[in-house]
Amino acid sequence: MNRQKITWLQILQGWSMLLVVIGHVTLTGIFENPQTPVSATIERVIYSFHMPLFMFISGFLFYFTKISRDLAYKEVVLDKLKRLGLPYLFFTFFTFAVKFIFSSFMKRPVELSLRQFTDSFLYPGSNPLSEMWFVATLFIIMLSYPLLKYMITGYFKIAVLIIGSVVLNLFLLCLSNVAYMFLFFCLGILFCKFDIQRFLSHSGSLLLSLLLFIALNLIPDCPILLLNLTGIIFSVSLCLNLTPIVSGLFSSFRDYTFQIFLLGIFPQIAIRILYSKIPQNELSYWSLYIISILLGIYLPVFIA
Repeated sequence: MNRQKITWLQILQGWSMLLVVIGHVTLTGIFENPQTPVSATIERVIYSFHMPLFMFISGFLFYFTKISRDLAYKEVVLDKLKRLGLPYLFFTFFTFAVKFIFSSFMKRPVELSLRQFTDSFLYPGSNPLSEMWFVATLFIIMLSYPLLKYMITGYFKIAVLIIGSVVLNLFLLCLSNVAYMFLFFCLGILFCKFDIQRFLSHSGSLLLSLLLFIALNLIPDCPILLLNLTGIIFSVSLCLNLTPIVSGLFSSFRDYTFQIFLLGIFPQIAIRILYSKIPQNELSYWSLYIISILLGIYLPVFIA
C-alpha cells in the first residue's frame, strides 16, 4: 500500500474523530434539542454514520496490520488486550471516580457498588463512560480473527460473510452492538483486501456520493443502514480526493484518535456544566460550542 493511500486513511481518521467530537458537544444535555435546530441537524447527520465509519476504519486497519501479515491468534489477542483492554479498565475506574465526585452534575450518576462495577464489563452499554461500548464491541469483533481470516479466502465464503453480517445488522441488533457493527468492520477488511477505495478517488465519485448522501438524509425515515453506508462511501471519497490537495489535513490531531476518543468527553462535560451556569443566548451557545470542539480535540492531544 503506497504512501498516498496511507495519507488518505490518516485524513479519514482525523475526519471521523472530528465528527465524534462535534457529535459529543450537546451543550444543553438534550440530544437533537429542538430548541437548537442547527446543532440538532448536525447531530442527526453525524449520528447517521459516524460510528459505523469508525468501525469501517478499524476493519481496514485490522486487515492491513494483522490479517495481511498472517499474525498468530495469540499475538493478536495479547496486542488487543494491551491496546483496548487496559484502557477500558483504566477509564472505567477513572470515570467511576469522576462521576461519583461530581454526581450532582451528571445525567447518569453512579453508585460505588460491586454490581454496577461488574455490569460495566458484562454490559458495556452501562459503563459510566458510555463511549466504552465501542471499545468493548471492537475487542469482541477482533476476537473473531481466525473466522474472519478464513472467510475472506474465497468469493463464496466472502458472499456468505457479507450476507451473514447484513442479517446480523438488520435483524439481530437486539443481541448487542456487535451484531450491528460487525458488517462495517467486515466491509473495512474487504475494502483493504481488494483495494476497493481506488474506485472512489475521482471527483465524479465524490460528487455522486455527496448527492446521494444528501438525498437520503432528506428522506423521512430513510433506512439507517443506507445512511450508514452512504456516509462511509462519501467520507472515503472525500478524503481520497482531498489527499492530493491538502495532504496535511487534520495533521495536528489525526494520529491521536484513540486518545481523543477516550479523553475528549471530559472537557466537553465540563463545558456543558459551565454552559448551564451562565446566561444562555446565541453568543454564549456558539462560543462554547466551538470551545467544546477545540478542547475535546486538543486537550487529549496535549496530554498524549
